[in-house]
Amino acid sequence: MEKLIKAWFIITLITFVLFKLGETMTAAYTETAGEGNPYVLVLLIGWPFVLLFIWITIRLARRAVESVHRLGRVGLLAGSLVMAGIGLYINAGQAASLRAGIRASENAAYASGWNQFTNIIYANQLTFFVLTVSCMAIGVTFSFVTRKQTNEERLN
Repeated sequence: MEKLIKAWFIITLITFVLFKLGETMTAAYTETAGEGNPYVLVLLIGWPFVLLFIWITIRLARRAVESVHRLGRVGLLAGSLVMAGIGLYINAGQAASLRAGIRASENAAYASGWNQFTNIIYANQLTFFVLTVSCMAIGVTFSFVTRKQTNEERLN
C-alpha cells in the first residue's frame, strides 16, 4: 500500500501540473486568434499520466475504505458525489460566463468547442478536483463489491 501511495502522490503532482498548464496556456479572448492551440501538445504527452492518475486513485480509494463500516462508505460516496456535483455546477457557470465574454469579443467564432481561448473551461483546478472526487466515488462504489484476497494480503 505504501508503494501505491507514493506512486499516487507523484502521479497526482504530474496530473495537477497538466491541468494547471491548461489554465496558463489559455489565451485571453481579448487577443487576436493565434495559429492553433499549443495545449494540445501538452495533452498528447500527458494523457497517459491522467489515465494512470484515474486508475491509481480509484484503486487507492477502494483499498482505503474496504475496512470502513458500510454506512460510513455510503456517507463517503454521497459526500463525494455531492462535492463532484457542486464542482461541475460551478465550472458550468464559469464556462457560460467565459463563452459570453468570447461572443462579445472580436473572437466570437471561437465561443464553441475546445480552442486556445477555452482551455480553461476543460483544464483547470476545479476540473482536477472534480476528477479526483469522482475517482474517489468510483473507488468507494467498488469497495462494496467483494473481491478475492491476493497472496500479498494473505501474508500480511
